[in-house]
Amino acid sequence: MNEHIDLKTFFKIMKKRWLTIIFTVICIFLLTLCLSIYVIKPTYEATENILIGKLTKKDGQYGDSQELNMLLASTIDLIKSPIVLNSVKEQFNLEDDELEKKLAVQNNRDSQIVDVVVRGHDLGTTKEIANTIAKTTVNKMNAQFDVQDIKLLSDSDTDPSIKVVGSLSLNIAIGLVIGLFLGVGLAMCREYWDESIKNVNEVEMTLGLPVLGQVNLKKSKRMYKNKTGVKHQASLVNNEKGRQIGV
Repeated sequence: MNEHIDLKTFFKIMKKRWLTIIFTVICIFLLTLCLSIYVIKPTYEATENILIGKLTKKDGQYGDSQELNMLLASTIDLIKSPIVLNSVKEQFNLEDDELEKKLAVQNNRDSQIVDVVVRGHDLGTTKEIANTIAKTTVNKMNAQFDVQDIKLLSDSDTDPSIKVVGSLSLNIAIGLVIGLFLGVGLAMCREYWDESIKNVNEVEMTLGLPVLGQVNLKKSKRMYKNKTGVKHQASLVNNEKGRQIGV
């Protein structure tokens, strides 16, 4: 196959190797479906919100922004510190780096709300870990640092907000796209490693000589079979006539 192909040649190859592409897409689709249902566990994301400072105005103005920024930074550092994490690890019997991989702390710019986000495969445990981290942080800020302007936005009876990360339809869509690309790649590889001569142009390019004529072997073979069949039928008819005359 030529190293450089145009768009027309590309579509000809796709048309010729369409079975390879369809077969690859189906295999990747079935593999993705089986993995999504039986192997890959769903991932849950629980979020607890911590309010830093007061949202109400005092004398027509909000509190000191510098003091609020320091309080936000201190709270975020405390959430990630061993003071909070080791306490939670002991409560849930987690390994050393396991909790750090599950935890993410988020704070939007100019926001007084800190989001404690925990990801895990077990719905109940994920919610409990997020709630425990947030409560431990608030309690330690109140007790050890005497900071009272910090609290959980969720009530004690309210579960953290939970959502499922990813979905079966998304995994299947990704699998179909990957299967399509792999199918096209396999089709191009099969065409590249196929060294058979397919048309007159390839003969001229390979040998560097002009082609003076061509013979359709398939058509010649069909004509030969037809002629042979006619001769065989004629011989049978003659033999039958000979038997009739002999009788």
